[in-house]
Amino acid sequence: MTTPAAVQIRQKYRSLNKLVKKLPENDMEKSLHELRTSFRKALGETESVETRLQDADNRISFLQMITPKDKPAKGGTWVYKDGKRIEGGSGTRFDANGNVHSNWDGKNLDPCSVKRHNQQLNRVGFLNNQHAKGYF
Repeated sequence: MTTPAAVQIRQKYRSLNKLVKKLPENDMEKSLHELRTSFRKALGETESVETRLQDADNRISFLQMITPKDKPAKGGTWVYKDGKRIEGGSGTRFDANGNVHSNWDGKNLDPCSVKRHNQQLNRVGFLNNQHAKGYF
C-alpha cells in the first residue's frame, strides 16, 4: 500500500488524528470514533478516493478553526516583583486596587515620554526658548 493515494490518505488521517486529540475531552472521544469509522468504511459505488480526500481536507480545515491553539513554548510575558520572577502572574499593569502600576510618578519622568515630548516640540518649531529668555 505505497501508492500516492495511500500516502495521502495516511497523511490526512495522521493530521486529523492530531487535531482531534487537541480537542476537549468531551468532544475528543466522539470525534475520534467518528474519524476511525469514516476512514475504515468501505467506498460506496458512487464514492471515489478523491471525494474522501476532499472530505478529509474539509474536516481538517474545520478542526483547525475550532481546536484550541497551543501556547508558544518560547517568549511570553514574565512578571518580576522584588527581583524574583512570579510564575503564573497575570502580567497586567494594574495592582490589586485597580490602579495602574508604573515606575514613573510625579517625582521622576518616563524617558520615553520626555523623548516623545521633545520630538513633538521640534516638529512644531519650538527649538529652544531663547526668544523668551532674551539674550542676557
